[in-house]
Amino acid sequence: MRLAVVGGIAGGTSAAAKAKRVKKDAEIAIFEASNFVSVGACGMPYRLSGDIHDPMELVVRRKEDFEKTGIKVYLGYRVVEVDINRGVLFALGPKGEEEKYEFDKLILATGATARKLGVPGEDLRGIFTLKSLEDLLAIESFMAENEVRDILVVGSGFIGLEVIDAFVKRGFNVTSVDIATSVPPNFDEDVVEKVPAVLDSHGVKRIWGVSVTEFLGNGRVMGCKLSNGEEVKVDIVICSVGFKPTVDLAVKMGLELSVAGSIKVNEYMETSREGVYAAGDCTHSYSAVTGEPIYLPLGSLANRHGRVAGTNAVSGNRVVMPKIAGSSVFKLFNLGFARTGFVEKELKARNIQYEKVLIKAKDKAHYYPTSGEIIVKLMWEKDSGRVLGGEIVGPIEAVKRIDVVGAVICMGGTVEDLARIDMAYSPPFSPVWDPLTVAANQALKD
Repeated sequence: MRLAVVGGIAGGTSAAAKAKRVKKDAEIAIFEASNFVSVGACGMPYRLSGDIHDPMELVVRRKEDFEKTGIKVYLGYRVVEVDINRGVLFALGPKGEEEKYEFDKLILATGATARKLGVPGEDLRGIFTLKSLEDLLAIESFMAENEVRDILVVGSGFIGLEVIDAFVKRGFNVTSVDIATSVPPNFDEDVVEKVPAVLDSHGVKRIWGVSVTEFLGNGRVMGCKLSNGEEVKVDIVICSVGFKPTVDLAVKMGLELSVAGSIKVNEYMETSREGVYAAGDCTHSYSAVTGEPIYLPLGSLANRHGRVAGTNAVSGNRVVMPKIAGSSVFKLFNLGFARTGFVEKELKARNIQYEKVLIKAKDKAHYYPTSGEIIVKLMWEKDSGRVLGGEIVGPIEAVKRIDVVGAVICMGGTVEDLARIDMAYSPPFSPVWDPLTVAANQALKD
């Protein structure tokens, strides 16, 4: 059994490692176009903030670690062609050398690419995205070699807000530009109403509801023009306007695509071609709420995809990738943000009949010195009571409660089930009535 894995950041390395554990005599090779393998990319904003002292700490396992287990790693090798019928791929190495590899099964873990704005001046030096470890190192190198005081962050999703947090912590002047007027855009407005005040209190200049029309500079970026006519002086720009699945190779292979242009897979992570699997940010998951394919480029999902794809590639389709609630969490200064399932505006877009409740409570006993306000919003199906989604905003250590809501969603549970859960209580952790229980009880009008 010869298994080829294209891509070696999260989904690919997880797939290769699991495949090797399942079938110890399998010959496995990873082809990774970058110079690093098995990178914890979600930690990059925390390197920019200085919380992580060495960027190499983000490398979870090195090439040598994989090769000790018998997995061959080709670093700097870009796969340029795959002949499925013959079971052979061709890759170009860092010096242009060609590597031919014959395989029995193939896993595509080609990841995602950071979106660009597509405006004049976007190729000026000093304009970056933050998707790979190479991106991070390039940002750090630029900042070390140039005087930087004014930083522009375009986009206010999870990564954009984490980057704002990081640079404010280091004392830079930060400007946030976003075409949206409520951020982060994948939360409901009534849940994130605190965000503007939080950013303002930390000195962030917000210019929302506008877009960048042009970057200005002579070789190096020095400013940008906005759609409202305003010009902003900048020394460096971080563009964080989302990702798109990297599917060029899949398209050349004739594989079917799905939601958001991702590679179509079934419950076994197998593509439209038998014996070819996909994992990670290049492909999709299936929603535990509706069953539909949903595209969520998250590191946690990439690793889960990889385990399923790796198992099935070497042992047949015997493991199913579970439907997902789509739980995610991040922090902005002293606030945590978490969501799972579908938020209200997503339910409206799908014409799903729902009811909702939003409560504000203390995350700990009211008399405990560090207690703070937590917002919990629940959505559930009108007739059945089945939980459809949830959002939580509050103190950082409090918002992981979202996992309880996610578990209820994955089990097809109702708001009554949520209300019945025996939640742990101690003053440093929760009030006697946990905020989730309060929200569920209000949903039941109890």
